[in-house]
Amino acid sequence: MSFFIISQILVGLAALFDIASFQFTNRKTLLLALSISALLIAAHFALLEEWTAACLLVIGASRYFAGIFISDPRMKWLFYFVTVLGTILTFNGITSVLSCIASLFHTKASFMHNDKLMRWLMVFGAVVWGAHDIIVGSPVAVLIDILFIISSAIGYYRIYIKSTVVISQ
Repeated sequence: MSFFIISQILVGLAALFDIASFQFTNRKTLLLALSISALLIAAHFALLEEWTAACLLVIGASRYFAGIFISDPRMKWLFYFVTVLGTILTFNGITSVLSCIASLFHTKASFMHNDKLMRWLMVFGAVVWGAHDIIVGSPVAVLIDILFIISSAIGYYRIYIKSTVVISQ
């Protein structure tokens, strides 16, 4: 079995965690699911030799995991620094720039107290990751980005819009 096929299987497994993540109302459970997903996606990118993406997703997994225990917004500055440093050390053109931008959106989201804004920032990051994944030629990663965005929209509707309509009736 080729590294490409294995990478697509790993990102497919990550999709399960991503799809589930935004259906959780508990922020800590959501962040744990995203942490597991990020590790699987990092392994996927390592197999594709996309080193910036792999590096930033390991940092992202650490960030999500730290966000479970630490909500101090000042911690985001450490993760901003490590993200930019990881990008510089593994720089490989536009894909590095895109993965850095996406990771910075996700870093901001990880330390947000406002759940609604956190969910929107995660979607913005997923859109940028989608552009990255198209460029690197990972079809399952593109699919996971699309599914993540759809799942996020469904979760947002279910948690914030539908419940508001039911309450106001």
